[in-house]
Amino acid sequence: MNRIFVFAAFVGAVFGQGYHGDPQTAAILNEQRYLSGDGKFGAQYSQEDGVQFKEESDADGTRRGTYSYVDPNGQRHTVSYTAGKHGFQATGDGIPQPLPTTLPVAPQPQYTPLPQYNPPEYRDQYQPQYRPQPQYQPQPQYQPQPQYNPQQYQAQPQYRPQPVYTTTPAPHRFYPPGKLSLNRSPDGFSYSFQKA
Repeated sequence: MNRIFVFAAFVGAVFGQGYHGDPQTAAILNEQRYLSGDGKFGAQYSQEDGVQFKEESDADGTRRGTYSYVDPNGQRHTVSYTAGKHGFQATGDGIPQPLPTTLPVAPQPQYTPLPQYNPPEYRDQYQPQYRPQPQYQPQPQYQPQPQYNPQQYQAQPQYRPQPVYTTTPAPHRFYPPGKLSLNRSPDGFSYSFQKA
């Protein structure tokens, strides 16, 4: 019985340590994407370092999503967001909140400026002015273009070499380290990957 408890404690300690590798090289454990013909799309993935991401878009372009990460202390932080016609709005733990501030009241002037330093009052007055009548300008006369006569020009035959086609090399086959699924439909596609 003690052996099972010690083994369970050992397994828990090993898996509870979290990811300590370089976050730039963290493997993607699973990933899914889809695109519909009506403009909706979505994406989701999770990494071995604890990062998780999910985002979906509506037909009107509004994006809603969440992402989470594990800080160095092992605490998971999750942020949800919406981005659309009202801007980007994020909520969740780990987002710094602005300090509440009250704006000071603008001071009121305690004096009245002297009239000689104020500009004079502007009054728009009607002032009729002479406006000349528009002058008549005749339209230019139509001048026909000279006619093209095909008998005057004989094109010389040009030498045209055969085009040279280069073929692409045979593709290098990539076998992903997991299960890959690609599906097409008349109105979109879906893609998923699961690490083996």
